[in-house]
Amino acid sequence: MSTSLSIAGRTFGGDFSQVGSLPKACGHRVLYFHLIGRGDFPIYEGGIPAERFEALLINLRNKGFAFISIQEALESKTSLKGTISLCSDDGFASNYSVTLPILKVLRIPFTLFINGCSIDNSRMAWNHSLAYLRTRISEPALRAMLPGLVSRFGLTETGDPDSTLFTVGYQRRDEMIDWLWEHFELPDQKKLLNENKPFLSVEQLRNLTSGQADIALHGNTHADFSRLSYSEIRDEIVNNIKALEDVKLQWKPWLAFPYGRQCSTWNMDKLSRELGIERFFGIRCRWNDNRPGELLWQRCSIEMESFNPWRELMLKPLYRELRSH
Repeated sequence: MSTSLSIAGRTFGGDFSQVGSLPKACGHRVLYFHLIGRGDFPIYEGGIPAERFEALLINLRNKGFAFISIQEALESKTSLKGTISLCSDDGFASNYSVTLPILKVLRIPFTLFINGCSIDNSRMAWNHSLAYLRTRISEPALRAMLPGLVSRFGLTETGDPDSTLFTVGYQRRDEMIDWLWEHFELPDQKKLLNENKPFLSVEQLRNLTSGQADIALHGNTHADFSRLSYSEIRDEIVNNIKALEDVKLQWKPWLAFPYGRQCSTWNMDKLSRELGIERFFGIRCRWNDNRPGELLWQRCSIEMESFNPWRELMLKPLYRELRSH
């Protein structure tokens, strides 16, 4: 029986004797999603139908994977095999109305990585504001005004309107959104949030953490940490923590990078020392990631319709491992 796999001179541990024994070959994997069910309020383009979400989890369990909490995974003293932790980003209300009932039946714990500014529908993070705005602006209208936006807000022209808007500097994001909101005469954001309530309320978050879920950090305003200075990153995390503690919500010292774009190792080490962050999460899982003692762990998205466990949990991590050497 083969207990390793050699590719291009590299040897990977695991039981590769049978394709069907995927859990025996894989180390610990962390799967993430944002929205389960149909989002009636257009601030996120992705999402997974509830039926497909439930079927995927059952399929993974039937293949031999065991679902454990991130806390349990982090407490392991040895490298795990065939285990999965589940988590959700941004704090959408569907985690309470749709996700929780499914996970209760399946007895699967999960972690909510929460943006501080959106708790209790206080405000939209700027990326959610932009997503809503893009559903109200036609492509020709946006392209026509893009040169003016580039000049006014110091954007970098990329050839793609959405990518160009995302080049706005950290300090001018809200200014740009507010200007666009006023220019296109969109409804008041507070009124929109009050009517639609797309994010989790404090009461819902408390109910979730009373048994099934943990709460952790996702930055205060869903900023791209890879583009920020250390002081800006620190402010994002401090404000995220403050937003949780202001409403007396317990939180875990873990941070999932918005967009999966991680900051430097130097910054992570400093944030760990100064703020007590015990684990960071990106989205570029390699074969040997997620081992005890590592400060940075990686996750795999389950949001694509074509999600295939063999490809996403094994082949892609193997490929990235090879590319990194």
